[in-house]
Amino acid sequence: MICVVGGGVAGLVAAYQLTRAGQAVTIMESADRLGGQVWTESVGGFLIEHGAEGYAAGRGSANSLVADLQLTGRLVSQLTTHSMILRCGRLEPLSVSDAARVVGIQADRTDLGHGIASFRGGAGELVTALSAAIACRATVRLGSRVTRLTPQPGGSWQISTTQGDEVEADAVILATPAAPAAELVAPLSREAAEILDSFQTASSVSVSLACPASAVTLPPGAGGFVSPSGVEDEGFRACDFASAKFPGRSPNGFVLLRAFFRPGREWPLEAPDGRWVEFAVDAVWPALGIRTRPVRAWVARWPGALPRYAANHGESLQAVARLLGGGPPLQLAGAAYRASGVAGAIESARAAAHCLATGTT
Repeated sequence: MICVVGGGVAGLVAAYQLTRAGQAVTIMESADRLGGQVWTESVGGFLIEHGAEGYAAGRGSANSLVADLQLTGRLVSQLTTHSMILRCGRLEPLSVSDAARVVGIQADRTDLGHGIASFRGGAGELVTALSAAIACRATVRLGSRVTRLTPQPGGSWQISTTQGDEVEADAVILATPAAPAAELVAPLSREAAEILDSFQTASSVSVSLACPASAVTLPPGAGGFVSPSGVEDEGFRACDFASAKFPGRSPNGFVLLRAFFRPGREWPLEAPDGRWVEFAVDAVWPALGIRTRPVRAWVARWPGALPRYAANHGESLQAVARLLGGGPPLQLAGAAYRASGVAGAIESARAAAHCLATGTT
C-alpha cells in the first residue's frame, strides 16, 4: 500500500495515477474535505472560488488529465482578453504578462497568453471527478493528520496520526506544502528539513463581493485590475471581475468581484470577516465607481499558501531527494516543489507517482 499524505489536488492526482497502475492507496487528509486550495462553493446562484479558479490552459499535463477524466466537455475558457492597472485613481489597460509581473506571480513563460481554463461548475469539478475516479480503489481518511513517519526494518513505513492510528505503507508521497513536509522529515534528516523550511511562501486572503449589475460598469474585455504597489508589499494586490471572466459565476442582474490581499500588520490575517469585507470595499469600490453596499460577501484565508521559488529551487529539491534517498520510498508532490498553480501540482503529482510505480527517483 502507498500512503498519500495530503488530499489536495496533488494528493488526489497522485492517488489517481497510482490506482490506475494497480496500486493500493490510502489518502490521509487533515481537513474535513478534499481539494486543498481548490474549493468551489455554490450559494444562491453565485459560484464562489475560495481558492484557485482553474489552471493554466497551456499546460499539456493538465489538459491530458482533464481528458482522462472525461471533463473536456465541461471546460470553459476566459471570456476576457486583458487586465487593467490602477494608476492615480484611473484604470489603464495592461497585458496579461505585465499583470502577472506586477503582482509577483511566478508563472512559466509558456503559460502566459493562454489564459486560465476552468469548468462550468467551477474548479471544484476537478476535485469531484478525481474523488469519484478513486472512490472504489483508494481509502480516504479525512480529519487524519499524520504526525510521524517511522522507517521499518523491512523497508516499509509506519505512519502515525493524531487519532492514535498506526498504518503500514510500502511507500509515501508527501503531497503537502513544504513546512508540514519539513516537520515530518525532520526525524529522518535534519538537513533535509532545514532545506524545506527555507522555502519561502506568501499568505493570501480573497474576498468575493456581489453587487447589483446596475451599480457598476466594468471595463469591456477586462478580467480585472491590479495594484501598482511593489511585489512584496502588503495590502490590496488585485481584483478579479469573476462574473465577467467566466460564464455562470453570478445570477442575472448581479456582478461578482474578487479582491486579493497580501495580509500584514495593517491587514491582519486573523481579522474578522466583516473587517476584510471593509478592506475590499475600500480598495475596489472607488476604482469602479460603486456606491452601493455589497449584497453578499465571502472571505477565504490562505496562510503560507503561495510558494516563492528561489533561483536554486531545483538544486535544493535534488539535495532533499539525496538526503532522504536512503530509507523506504518517499516522494514530494505539490506546487511547492515543481511549478506554481493547479497545473504545477498536477505535474508534480504525476512525476511522484511515476517514480514510485517504476521504482525510479
